[in-house]
Amino acid sequence: MTKRTLSFLIISSLIILFSSIQTSIGQDRGEKLYEETFDLYKNLSVNHNKIQNKEIWETIARAFYSIDRDYPNSPKAPNSLFLSGKMYEEIGERFNSQKDFDKSVEISRKFVRKYPYSNLADDAQLRVARIVEKESKSDAYIEYDKLVTDFPKGDMRTVALNKRQELAPFKPAKKSPLYKPRAKGQASTSRNGLTKVSQIRHWSTDDYTRVVIHLDKDSTYTSRLLKPDPQYGTPPRLFVDIEGATVDKNLYVEPITKGLLEQIKFARNTKDTVRVVLYINSFDDYKVFALKDPYRIIMDIEGSGKKSGGYYATGRNTDRYDYKSGLPEDRVSSLSEALGLKIRTVVIDAGHGGHDPGAIGPSGLKEKEVNLRIAKALKKKLDAEGKQFGITKVYLTRSTDKFIPLEERTGIAKKLGADLFISIHCNAARNRQANGIETYILSLTNDQRSLAVAARENATTSISRSDMANVLKQYLLGAKIQESHRFASYVQSSVVKNVSAKYPPAINKGVKKAPFIVLIGADIPSILVETSFITNPRDEKRLKSSAYINEIADGIFVGVKRYSSEMQTASIQ
Repeated sequence: MTKRTLSFLIISSLIILFSSIQTSIGQDRGEKLYEETFDLYKNLSVNHNKIQNKEIWETIARAFYSIDRDYPNSPKAPNSLFLSGKMYEEIGERFNSQKDFDKSVEISRKFVRKYPYSNLADDAQLRVARIVEKESKSDAYIEYDKLVTDFPKGDMRTVALNKRQELAPFKPAKKSPLYKPRAKGQASTSRNGLTKVSQIRHWSTDDYTRVVIHLDKDSTYTSRLLKPDPQYGTPPRLFVDIEGATVDKNLYVEPITKGLLEQIKFARNTKDTVRVVLYINSFDDYKVFALKDPYRIIMDIEGSGKKSGGYYATGRNTDRYDYKSGLPEDRVSSLSEALGLKIRTVVIDAGHGGHDPGAIGPSGLKEKEVNLRIAKALKKKLDAEGKQFGITKVYLTRSTDKFIPLEERTGIAKKLGADLFISIHCNAARNRQANGIETYILSLTNDQRSLAVAARENATTSISRSDMANVLKQYLLGAKIQESHRFASYVQSSVVKNVSAKYPPAINKGVKKAPFIVLIGADIPSILVETSFITNPRDEKRLKSSAYINEIADGIFVGVKRYSSEMQTASIQ
C-alpha cells in the first residue's frame, strides 16, 4: 500500500467517522470521539495481536486524555480523563512499565483535583494509593488516609480504612511531600535579610493563565489548592506561602480583565511569610514550579471557562464492558489524526535579545541579531502566503532587540492563542568545525550533547537537572510530543533540503529531545530550531548573508506549510 493510498484511507475514515457530528456543538464532537475511543478500548481484549501492541494502548489512552482536554464541556470529559488514568495503570501492569504507572498517578491526581465532586473521584484516589503502594508503604498510607478524609461518603472508603489499618506500622511521623507539595530554594533567609517579592506578572487567555512571582533571591515556598466553599461563596484558591519574605512597598498587580482568575491578592501571612493567592473563576488543573537567576515562582492555571464545581462524571459503568470483535487499524490511525489541531495562529520566538546576546561568532556576530532576522523573514513569508493553508495570524515574541525571560515567551504565545510555537536559535560549539542543522522538541533526555545545547539556551536562568525532571513530569503528558515531533521533522527536513541545495554541505543532525525552559507550558506543537553553528567561521559568514537567512526562513516556512496543510485536512470540520 502506498503512502498516498494510506493517507486517502485515513482521510476517508475521518469523513465517515465524523459525518454525523453536529459541528456547531463542541459537546457532540466530544461525545462521538468518546464513543469511538471507548469502543476501541473494549475491543482490545478480544484481539490477541493488538492487545500485545503497546503503541495501540498508548494511542487510545492519549485519546481519552485529549477528549477531556479538547472538549472540557462534554459530559463525557470526566469519564475520558478517568479512563485515561485507568488505561495507563493497565499499560504499566501489562508491559511492566514504571513510566506508565507514573502517568496513571499523574492523571488520577489531576482527575481528583479537577472533578473533586465526581462519584469517580474516590476511585481515582484509590488508584493513586494502589500504585504508590508498589514503591512506598509509608507514602501509600498517606494516600489511603487522604481518601478516607476527603471522601467520607465515597464507596471506596471502607477499602481505604482497611488498607490504612494494614499499613499503620508504616505511618510516617509527618506528612510526605506527596501529600503537600513543597519546593525549596538553596538559600536560607533570616528576619534581617528577608526575600523581597518585587513583581507579580500574569498572562491570560480564556482557558489559561500564567502568573510569575519575582523575588530578589532564592526562597522556600509551599503551594496548596483550597477547594471552593459554597457556604461562604468563595471560589477555588491556589496560593503559595513564601517563607522569610516581605513585599516591596511599590508592588502593583495589574487587574484581571479576562480568563480564569477573579483576582490576585498578596499579603504578609505571618511576620515573615508572604502569601500570594489566586482566586479562580474556572479551574481544571494547575502546576507550580520555580526558576532561578533571578528567582521566580511560576503558577500555571488551566481551565475550560466553565465555573468550577459544575462537572459530574456519569454513571459508574466504566468497568462493565460488552466486548466485541475486531480493531480496525485505520480507526486507530483516524482517531490519532482526529485529535490534531487546525492551525490558525503562529507565534515565532527570536531567541535571546537585549543584554543576552546568545552565542557569538568568531568575528563578533551575535546570535540574537541573526535569530531576529530569521524570525522577521519567516513572519513576512507567512503573512504573505499563510492564508492559503489556513494561517491567519502571525506574531513575534519580540520585534526589537529586547530581553524577554524564557517563561514569559511561552506566556506570550499562550496569550496570543498560538496553535504553533517556533523558537529560533543558532547553534554553538567549542569545536569551530562543528556544523549542521537540528531541531528540538521538549522532553527529557540522557544525551549529553542535547543537554549541553539546552543548558546553553537556558543560560539566562538556572534549574538543576533533578528539578527540571520534576517540572517536566508535570507538563509532558499535555505537551503534544507526537505532534511536536512530526512538526519538527517537517521543518528539519525542509530546512536541510533548502540550505544544502545552495550552501553544501548541510549536515542533517536530526530531530532531538531536550529540556528547554522556553517550551515549558506550551501545550501546542512547539519546536526549537538550531539553524546553523554561529561558531563555525564558514557558517558565521553565511549567517551574515540575507540570501542564506532567506533560505533558512523559507525552509521553516515549507515545514509549517506541510504540517498546517496536513492538520487542515485531518481536523474535524
